[in-house]
Formats: sequence, structure tokens, C-alpha cells
Amino acid sequence: MSIGALMALTLVVPPAGAGPTSAAAAVTTHAATATVSHATSSVVPSRYVCTTVRSASVTYSCVIGHSVGGRAIVAQRQGSATATRVLVVVGQMHGEEWPGPRSVDVVRSIPTPTTASYAIWTVRTMNPDGGAVGRRRTNHGVDLNRNFPNKFKRMSDSGPRALSEPESAAMARFLTWVQPDLVVSLHGFTTAVDITGGGVRAAWGRRFSTLSRITPAHVVPCGGPCHGNMTDWYSATSKVHGVAFTVEMPRSSKVARACGVPGHRRGTPIQCVAWAAAYLAPRLPA
Repeated sequence: MSIGALMALTLVVPPAGAGPTSAAAAVTTHAATATVSHATSSVVPSRYVCTTVRSASVTYSCVIGHSVGGRAIVAQRQGSATATRVLVVVGQMHGEEWPGPRSVDVVRSIPTPTTASYAIWTVRTMNPDGGAVGRRRTNHGVDLNRNFPNKFKRMSDSGPRALSEPESAAMARFLTWVQPDLVVSLHGFTTAVDITGGGVRAAWGRRFSTLSRITPAHVVPCGGPCHGNMTDWYSATSKVHGVAFTVEMPRSSKVARACGVPGHRRGTPIQCVAWAAAYLAPRLPA
């Protein structure tokens, strides 16, 4: 799934901290001449603050941006720095949807060999301000899943333009840099795996649904076209033909039940989702 050509990974976004009222001009962020495949071993964007982590699972941690309120947005890597398969799990976009960050905590506790050919990146929350108070939107009142470039439409909670928010801009930069094969974005609370768009995206969504027992796997409507959606945007723009889908976790995510991951017959949805992600990572197409 990788593309061997050398080229800059470029994304034009507002500067970090720029909100809807910022008059600052857009800036270009790039990862030098990184290979357009999986950038885990290439040049780290200069704006990132990254450190090596000594633990049984997580080995690398990067501050990839900050929220409107100044809280850090952190991405952590497990597994190989030279991965040929990359999975990203995003725990929280909407601040009141609490199961996702807890699933990320479980993912981060799973030992992942640094000698393996895959890596798992996790972002516990891309909306730390909303998460701190259990509020869906950001401090600017923006729903981040309306703020990405794909079919962006200005609405009451979309922000004034695509990637106007520091949180969505940080996530867009990060995904453009890492170029994952699969992005799993965790939400709540309708209990489903969204397979909108069909094809490879739907195939992986159905497999994830079977493993995690988050069912059904079906098209989750937006009440019309989905405007500014992150998973649609990444699936449409990935340079390695990667895909992304949304997982809607239940409010009963702390209650144990059957789980479809081999070796894990029973667990809470929080655990089953984490185990499913870890199970899929080494099985993604190289």
C-alpha cells in the first residue's frame, strides 16, 4: 500500500492556535522530503515535540498540537519506527464521548514488538478542552467532525472554514505525516461501525465489527451529506490508499460481554475495541 516516490508531505492549514477570528495567514507544514508511505521513520515535523518513552508498549510520544485552551494534543507510537503497516486509533473527537479514550488506554498497555513490521499510533483525545468538561464541541463551539475539508459547508457549529480550528488542523497535519493504512475513530453512543463508502473501507469496518462485537456494521447516515467529516476526508486524500472509519461505542461500554478477538472471549466494549485494533494492526496489507 506504500508509494515509493520521494516528495514533500504538504498541507496548508492555519497556524497552531489560530481560531475562527484569527487573521493570520495560512502556513505550509511539511516533513521535508519524507517518503510518501509511512513517515514513522522519516523527518519529524519541526513543530512537533517528541520524546522517547521507556515502557513495555509505548516507545515514542509527540505533542502534535494544542487546543484552543492550550492543552496538548498527544500522539504516541507503539511498535516499529520503520513500519510497513500503520494503524491510528483516535480516542475522542467529541468531548462527552468517554469510552474511546479508555480504549486508547488499553491499546497503550498492550505490548507491541519494536522489531515487528507494524506500528500503532494512538491519540487519546483530539478535543482535550471538551473532554475536560464532558462537552461535545471545542472552546470555540466547533464540532470538529464538521471542520475537515471533505465537503466542508459552513454551519452553526462547523467553524468559519475547513481546518480553522487548532485541534482539527493538528490532526490533519498528523495524519498527512504518518499516512496510516487504517484510521479507527472512536465515538459514541449509537453502537455501530460505519461502512459508508463501501469497498476496502467497508471490508475493514466489517472485520472490526466482528472482532469487537460493536454491531451492526452499516452505513451511519448524517441526515444528508456528511460535511467536514474526518474519516471521509482521510479516506479520500490518503497518499497510501489508506482508509478510515468511525466506531460508535455504547454507553454500556463498561459492561462485560462476548468479544470476537481470538484469545479474548469476553471483555467490556472498551477492552474489545482495543483488542480488535491491536489484532488488526499486524494484519493490515503491507
